Amino acid sequence: MPPEARSWRHPSELHAAGVAAVLTAAHGWRRGASIAVGTTALMAIVAGALLLASTGASRGTPTLDTISVGTAAVTPCCSLSPLLTRTAEQAIVSIEPTVAGPGETGCGVVVGPGLVATTVAALAGAHRVRIVAATGRLLAGDLIAEDSVTGIVLLRVSASLPAAQMDLGDTLGTGTPVLAVAMRPALGSRSPKLLWTAARVLAVGVPSPDAPSTSVAQITVRGASVPAMPGEALVDTHGRVEGILDAASGSQQSFLPMSLVVGVSNDLATMGRVRHGWLGITDTTPRGASGAQIKWVDPHGAAAQALRAGDVIVRIDGWRVRSAADLRSMLYVMAPGIKVSVEAIRGARLIRAVVELATSP
Repeated sequence: MPPEARSWRHPSELHAAGVAAVLTAAHGWRRGASIAVGTTALMAIVAGALLLASTGASRGTPTLDTISVGTAAVTPCCSLSPLLTRTAEQAIVSIEPTVAGPGETGCGVVVGPGLVATTVAALAGAHRVRIVAATGRLLAGDLIAEDSVTGIVLLRVSASLPAAQMDLGDTLGTGTPVLAVAMRPALGSRSPKLLWTAARVLAVGVPSPDAPSTSVAQITVRGASVPAMPGEALVDTHGRVEGILDAASGSQQSFLPMSLVVGVSNDLATMGRVRHGWLGITDTTPRGASGAQIKWVDPHGAAAQALRAGDVIVRIDGWRVRSAADLRSMLYVMAPGIKVSVEAIRGARLIRAVVELATSP
């Protein structure tokens, strides 16, 4: 999909000559994708109801102006205005099997025109599903591609829906109030039901507690213990989608951050797979500290002349590195061949270097 046909950008496109003039004000790996925020927010807030209606709703079909507002305004943790509630609702969809079965399989988030991002678990093995929008509008969804490393899946939807207003930066912290939002079809009605669950952030930029050491960084929250749905959205108090659910255990849930979801979705839409950059190191999270501590540097790798074993990487392109998993997530949405600034602690001093990323092995 060409850049001009999308409402968001992959971070690596910041370094592409064809869009350099357009994005000169953007900076960093997350900022490349954040161009979506302004555009999609305007779509969602100003013309969201009209866009949903234009997907083919006939006379008498519910619209965002006629369905009831979600219950986010009365959650224990925080208060959202009806406008912010609707903005979040219209970008979250329910995913159902196309044949008779147990009902819904999961949720997804609209990340671009005709595109819905979700997880492998939300599809339950299906390659073709039915998408239910907030108004009850039924759409067909087809699998474009999936990424085995992150478990992110991209679906093409038969009609365009307003894309989510997404947060692609470092705005969440420990203790931040958030909302987990799931959409379920209401019994006996085509209009779906949204469930809003209050929660607070436990950790950002680290793998979920039960994840393997090679896992990507996630946002871990704790809230009321309710049945969780794969692919449900994590929403902040400004109505922005922060992530999609990857795993849950009781009242604790782990979400893939939208910076990762958008970057992977872009690669899946344009290439059918993820092609990411490589520093040529192995690393670990230092005990009792943040950052990514280098264990080994490939003598012929991208970082051979800049980094050493024992260095602790603390920032990439100005963005804080919280853990080895956080570093993996950042590099995973950066294309080979781009140059990144690296800040690392070596002994008692801070070093800075520019490294051109290699292709991952």
